[in-house]
Amino acid sequence: MPTTRVITGRSSPYWYTDRMLDWRLGVADLSVLIQLYSGLPYIKGIIKGSVRPSVVSWLVWTVLQLIAVSATLTAGLSLSLLFIVAMTFNTTVVLFLAIFGYGYKHYKWSDFVCLTIAVLAIALWGVVREPIAAIILVVAADLIAAIPTIIKVYKDPSSEIPIAWFLVTIAAALGIAASTEWDMVHILYPTYFIGISALIGGMAYMGQRSRGKDSGSNKNEEISRTGDGTQST
Repeated sequence: MPTTRVITGRSSPYWYTDRMLDWRLGVADLSVLIQLYSGLPYIKGIIKGSVRPSVVSWLVWTVLQLIAVSATLTAGLSLSLLFIVAMTFNTTVVLFLAIFGYGYKHYKWSDFVCLTIAVLAIALWGVVREPIAAIILVVAADLIAAIPTIIKVYKDPSSEIPIAWFLVTIAAALGIAASTEWDMVHILYPTYFIGISALIGGMAYMGQRSRGKDSGSNKNEEISRTGDGTQST
């Protein structure tokens, strides 16, 4: 009876490739888990009312991420796509909550300008239909759509949860590390998200810390004044 010899271990010509793929797949899985987990404190904060997402930003982000998924698939499969898919899921859930009663709806002219420019970028992608052009336009439109959120977190740092944004930053970095295709189509968007997530998370953290110090200082002054008054009576 004939037997089939299975070549395994270092003697296999595919040993190195298989080990690299296994390593990247594990990193990709970790990226997805962190990305999905990052949405939990954010969604919890939205429901409690401590977080108020900008409807304009999250609407455009959801559409742009769907385009990014489509463009990346057109250019070829890569493990970095898993991060974008997980991020799109979280963004869609946040958008749903923002639209149905939990969103930040204090619209200004800058919101509509950003929304208009982002929509024009989306329309331009529909004409170009090239993956690399699509990703570049997505990043540009995404940055423009982030402006209302950046302005909001600058004025009201407590409206965002820093840890959620920092987790997205970590997940994006892991998504890049797991990528099996090292080109702009697969790398540019996650790289951009490292920067924008770190920026928003950092602004929220520093703003909350600064306001916390101011609040503590004011409280100490009030206690001091109260103490002085008590001693004098």
